[in-house]
Amino acid sequence: MLPDDALEENAVWVDSADRKVAMRALDEHRAEEHLSAAEHDRRRDLAQQVQTRGELRALFADLPAPHPLIGEVPASGPAWIANALRAGGGAGLLLVTGGVIVAAALLAGWWVPALLFACLLAVATIFVTTVGQR
Repeated sequence: MLPDDALEENAVWVDSADRKVAMRALDEHRAEEHLSAAEHDRRRDLAQQVQTRGELRALFADLPAPHPLIGEVPASGPAWIANALRAGGGAGLLLVTGGVIVAAALLAGWWVPALLFACLLAVATIFVTTVGQR
């Protein structure tokens, strides 16, 4: 990433998926005792209030690696898959589990049920992802 690109990326507004990633990372740092309870709570409150990815990344500047991948999405594929994978939780689990079920059905020769379930999976993942971003 070029320096100008980095500046532009830091100016991008955060979304709920970015906040979830940051919250999970803060919880991990607290579990590893890199943060006191009071500092953990303070940073969680700040993570809810920041507006840009740069401000969110700044919450981890003085913490040891690994730092959360805020704003990172897969390079290819539909945006709803990238959002589901970034958000983790229910959407990511739904996508992975459903993908395994579709693959197993295809391998068993159940083409029609597999395709119907794949369509249902896509709709459900989109729904879970968009509801989670509100």
